[in-house]
Amino acid sequence: MATSFELEAYHSDRIQDFLNIDPHFGTRQDLRDLIDAAHDRRMYVILDVVYNQSADNWFYKNDAIAALARVYQYWIALSDCDGFRINSLKHFSPEDSRKFCTAIHEYAESIGKDNFLLTGEMTSGSMSGAYIDIIGRNLTAVLDSVHAPNELTAFAKGLVHPKQFFDLYSENNLAGEYRQIGTYHVSILDDDDMSFRNHKQRFAANSNVPNLYEQVAHAVGVQLTTPGIPAIYYGTEQAFHGNEGYHDNSIEGGRFAEDRYIKEAMFGGAFGAFQTAGCHFFDIEHPTYLRIAAIARIRNSHDKIGKALRRGHHYLRETSFYDSPFSIPGQGELVAWSQTLFDTEVLMVLNTNGLENRGAEVTVDTYMHPPDSTMTFLYKSDWSDSYLRYPPRGQTVAVQHLDDRRATVRIDLPPSGMAILA
Repeated sequence: MATSFELEAYHSDRIQDFLNIDPHFGTRQDLRDLIDAAHDRRMYVILDVVYNQSADNWFYKNDAIAALARVYQYWIALSDCDGFRINSLKHFSPEDSRKFCTAIHEYAESIGKDNFLLTGEMTSGSMSGAYIDIIGRNLTAVLDSVHAPNELTAFAKGLVHPKQFFDLYSENNLAGEYRQIGTYHVSILDDDDMSFRNHKQRFAANSNVPNLYEQVAHAVGVQLTTPGIPAIYYGTEQAFHGNEGYHDNSIEGGRFAEDRYIKEAMFGGAFGAFQTAGCHFFDIEHPTYLRIAAIARIRNSHDKIGKALRRGHHYLRETSFYDSPFSIPGQGELVAWSQTLFDTEVLMVLNTNGLENRGAEVTVDTYMHPPDSTMTFLYKSDWSDSYLRYPPRGQTVAVQHLDDRRATVRIDLPPSGMAILA
């Protein structure tokens, strides 16, 4: 869980009291109560902090960095939060950032928070450049928000050859090696800024795909089953489709404050935009929510399968359909990848075609799956709502061994469908 708070301010970009909260958002006790309630539910809370704007006039004075660090150490002590997402970190030098981040890490460790998360915005178009930032600034991870979200979007919609996305994890380059490690980058599909897109619009915007709810869920499913820390933007689990195309130029000419269209109200309240007053959109029965939750439960499990998804090694798998040679399929086809950890393989298969069924023979690890073995379905997108909540046991597929010693399983999926097996 991630949330944000605002220090008390009486001007839009100037903090007046670093040790208080803007009263429009509640009190310090409200913040602590929120975090306590999240911890009771075994959730982590990452606070969004903005220190470049708060330090415009005095950051470079003597001891300013240390003073600012003490401010945020105070907020750790008061709130018991689990990490910071540092906004606009790129506007400060690595040296100054390292002093600040080191002071935060040291304080957190001194009070028993050994895994306090510090993540910042990527300042480079490549993951290798971002990794240099991680080390230079003493961050935990960076937001992978330059090219990756667009590549993920295009892949999940079947608009590009899948290698265009999966090459982000190629070990033939330094950037791919760092992404393979997984713990250093936060994967993104949508976010509250979308600076990586020419137009502000969510993944689900302007779509005519019949199974849109499944397609949205499975774009997030890719995040949950590839290396990295998945960040799920609020409303994605409800397939929100905000986009700046809703702007009415007859009322307000020109392109202005277009972010408003991707920050829809989850709870409409008395002043909900676009006739949403009083509307409540958070629905745990929503088809997209059910599927994301089902995949997340697999990833979060404490068994070998969950650990393989979180810490395993990624492989793109070759497929064959209609007896064609095994190869990496083209755009709009059935695509498969694995996460492996020692003796455990978890196989993901996604139909990137949003309009037609797809089926194929999918390659799996020969040595992990001897002759006469089977793989079990952990997730199938066309399961009933009941099965999505409580997966059935015993739904398996036989592993075939071909003459060339290749091991395969046969998978068939509906449009935008996904399956996970182990």
